[in-house]
Amino acid sequence: MEDIIALLMALTAPEPDGRYFETLLARGEGAPAEIVSCRDPMAMSEIVGETILCGTVTVPEDHDAPENGQSVDLAFAILRSETTYPAPDPLVYLHGGPGIGNLNSGLSFMADAFAPFRANRDVIIFDQRAAGISSGSVVCNEQIAQNVSQVITEETGALEADPEGNPVVSQFLKDCLSEIEADGTDLSKYNTRQNALDVPMILTALGYEEWNLYGISYGTKLTLEVLRSAPEGVRSAVIDGVAPPWVRLYDTLTLPLAESMQRLVEDCAADTACDTAYPDLDEVLRDVIARSTAGDLVVDGATIPPQLVLNFFSQRNDRFNLGSLTPYIPAMVYELHRGEDTPTIEMVVKDWNFSVPQPDADAVLAARREDLTEQQLHLLQMALGDAEIIEDATTALGIAVADLRRQLRRDRVLGPMPGLFDAEMSAAVPDTIVTSDAARATLEGYSALQLGEPTRDRLSVFVETHFEGPHLARLLAIVEAMTDEEVSAVYADAAQSVQSHTLEFQQNSIDLMLYACQEDVPYNTMEGYRQTVAEQPFDVTAFFDGPATVVYTACNAFTPAPRDNWHEVVESDIPTVSIGSGWDTQTAASWAKEATRGLTNAQHFFIAEAGHGALAYVDCVGDMTVAFVNDPSRRLDNSCVEATAVPAFHIAPWVETAQ
Repeated sequence: MEDIIALLMALTAPEPDGRYFETLLARGEGAPAEIVSCRDPMAMSEIVGETILCGTVTVPEDHDAPENGQSVDLAFAILRSETTYPAPDPLVYLHGGPGIGNLNSGLSFMADAFAPFRANRDVIIFDQRAAGISSGSVVCNEQIAQNVSQVITEETGALEADPEGNPVVSQFLKDCLSEIEADGTDLSKYNTRQNALDVPMILTALGYEEWNLYGISYGTKLTLEVLRSAPEGVRSAVIDGVAPPWVRLYDTLTLPLAESMQRLVEDCAADTACDTAYPDLDEVLRDVIARSTAGDLVVDGATIPPQLVLNFFSQRNDRFNLGSLTPYIPAMVYELHRGEDTPTIEMVVKDWNFSVPQPDADAVLAARREDLTEQQLHLLQMALGDAEIIEDATTALGIAVADLRRQLRRDRVLGPMPGLFDAEMSAAVPDTIVTSDAARATLEGYSALQLGEPTRDRLSVFVETHFEGPHLARLLAIVEAMTDEEVSAVYADAAQSVQSHTLEFQQNSIDLMLYACQEDVPYNTMEGYRQTVAEQPFDVTAFFDGPATVVYTACNAFTPAPRDNWHEVVESDIPTVSIGSGWDTQTAASWAKEATRGLTNAQHFFIAEAGHGALAYVDCVGDMTVAFVNDPSRRLDNSCVEATAVPAFHIAPWVETAQ
């Protein structure tokens, strides 16, 4: 209770003193840093200015010609260490994507994932250039304002259909890119090398002299490029869910999923019980995929598409801390093959929704009944009941704290009058915007606030155009009562709101494609993709033909900007741990070993029961990598590898009957 009271007191205190962060930033040098408000949702225990600080660092758009004057604002967050005497070298997370940031809505997840490192060092997170909320320099604000409702509802995007129904680059994307370039942005400077050169500028601006890198997915590419192009200051590196830059990623889109499927087949064959129950699983799986692709796989009168079969494997990769689907997949594949009763599929898909349930109180009591006395069982039952009460109370507390944060932000960050304007406008929308055309027009008008000067007159015109009745009078009165600074705060809040709601288009159609089309696709082709598909042990094109078509078609809108050394093996002697995972359907587990080819001081680990980015799946990966970062010279044993071995396979009830 004391911790909860302390949290609530800290949240509602006038302003945290922030002395730790002030001391840290005072040591910063080079690129200018500015403190800004953090985005929600944050972890419940975070206190802005005390345990977390957010801001931006301004870096040159072109590190090779900084005198050109173009710059990029990169958003960062510092998650403060839990100790009073942290290690001087923080952990720096380099996120995946490319183009998919974390600071708009991922702070809570990041705080949880990197909690083990905060025991003795700060954790730094930043959205890379052309990623997440660091995308400001590559946003087509006018095009988005004019088409905002279509962007939000995904009625428009990177592609459209030509008169024959074939996918082509949309006019909207072409106009968007033209607007960005007309604003003076050099799109060719949004690449992994420039990203790598950003890293030391950010860290030195925040007052650090050395740092440790943790890259996941695209972040492993970036980590390797930092080791190649900007190694100064790097003390150690972890790459997890690895995509080496010399792997032709888009040619090999199908390889990670096919490899994870092959590994499951081999695991089943190596297990006597599984192999006996589900012999020749590879042939059965190929048959199921072939029949489903042909439309000939029917179960209980329903035609089963190949996506459902492949979904067994992708769902395994997508589930964090929800139990392993591995034991059940052979039975599910066989049940599709047999076309008879499907108890395992019913249980996993319909009852569990792919989330393997954790033991509940009754299961725990049943498992311990023979080992404990009646009095001990009674006490265990009471403890389990209290645990459930605490869990429910913690959930309710989290909701209440989130609501409190929103109210505090409305009053403190926006200010009382802008907060009142926001509340009144929210109340007015359902009363006065009663048709879809009116809603679309209001949304476009609100989005257009980010264009031009933040004046009181423009805000009044917006209100008069789109609202009526008592709400109109109250909104105009609020606008008139606001100071110039408060009016500017309304505009800034509108820009942030529009950015948050159009971020999916920005990340998928602009940010991702900048990297894919400019530096990767020049080394990849649709022909190369087809060739790799033909080489795989299983046909997984039902999952990847669509994404491959999107990438190779959308890339016609971008100008390739290949680099000579981009696909060369990275060589470095900086201590590195490379991790591959058995469930990973996004980066092949074998690539983790491949990435160490030029790393003379690397350790490689394979985690069988984890997905893309093993840190998020099993606790011992955090333990292992924390131990490594604490002492990069340490040779780690295989304790985590052994602790995450494949569990016993599920034997369906029909197996004995069938045999």
